[in-house]
Amino acid sequence: MKIVFRKFNSKVELKSQRELFKECFPECINQSVITNEHYHWKFHTIAGDLKSAEYAAYSNSDLVGYYAALPYQYKLSGKVVKAAMVCDVMTSTKARGKGVFTQLGVFSTDEFSKTGFDFATGFPIRKEVIPGHLKAGWEKYFELPLYGKFIKSNAFLRQRNLEFCAPIFNFFLSVINRLTELIFLPKQGALKLETFSSDGLKNIHGLSQFYCEWSNQIGISLNKDMDFLKWRLGAPGKSYYLTVLRDGDRIVGVLIACEILREGVPCMGILDLAVLKSHYYYSNLLSQQITELAKQNGLEMLLVMASKKWYYKYKLHLNMFLPTPFKFHFICKNLSTSIQDNALRNSENWHLMWIDSDDL
Repeated sequence: MKIVFRKFNSKVELKSQRELFKECFPECINQSVITNEHYHWKFHTIAGDLKSAEYAAYSNSDLVGYYAALPYQYKLSGKVVKAAMVCDVMTSTKARGKGVFTQLGVFSTDEFSKTGFDFATGFPIRKEVIPGHLKAGWEKYFELPLYGKFIKSNAFLRQRNLEFCAPIFNFFLSVINRLTELIFLPKQGALKLETFSSDGLKNIHGLSQFYCEWSNQIGISLNKDMDFLKWRLGAPGKSYYLTVLRDGDRIVGVLIACEILREGVPCMGILDLAVLKSHYYYSNLLSQQITELAKQNGLEMLLVMASKKWYYKYKLHLNMFLPTPFKFHFICKNLSTSIQDNALRNSENWHLMWIDSDDL
């Protein structure tokens, strides 16, 4: 099989790309991510001079592989650096086992470096794809466990034909969660909590100032300016909740979440949780506030992807968020001689959550 690698042309090849997406991600067939509208939002509406990068593999003019990256900006040691956040990596079933995945990865990341990206990032959850990335020059830096908090167990047990046990489990969950709140939830005192929808970003006074202050406390911080947030929270058919913690008029913590369905369980996924150092002690006020909203909306579980460092810093272990069997892997490929590998490899420098990926 002769394979040709080149830049992807969405104007004439989008239909083939959407078909390949369905083939590689059949679990998404009934979701909005398979639509042309979602594709155009994701890859062609992000603000900034650096645009998304898309490359593909062809066999006799047939699209058999696709490799894309979104342009994310980070602040590293006071300097703005550009990351190629790799997503939607796909190889057709008829081209697997022939080295296409690795060859396309080498070709695409080489092209990333030529177009101004400083490093590439990825968040695979399937272990079987990692060897192909490593062969293409990526490094596996550290794990990002998926943590979950049960509110109810009905849907989870229904998937396992154990729904008859739900009343017993739900009783114990309510007791344990209530005891946890009484023992570990800090007193709110003069602090204030507010919840907004993503449609009302412009109404959140002080949000930009908060993220600017927060980024100065993190070694490598994602640029969450208003342009980025409008794009990231603006997917067609999606809506997000932003819960804000204020000390006086000053924002000291923000939690962003949305409703999702995972493994048949209606969940609240925490896209981002960011709190200033001075207020880590009060982090659980944010996670508890979104828990109450999830209850009101009939959701049964909360999920968050985070490193162990931030899991403990934000007191999530004290709010009954427990490790699940699932783990994401943070992989990275340094594309620039101006960035030291050790800075990227050091997990203490990063504050990674779902907002750093394309998930949710």
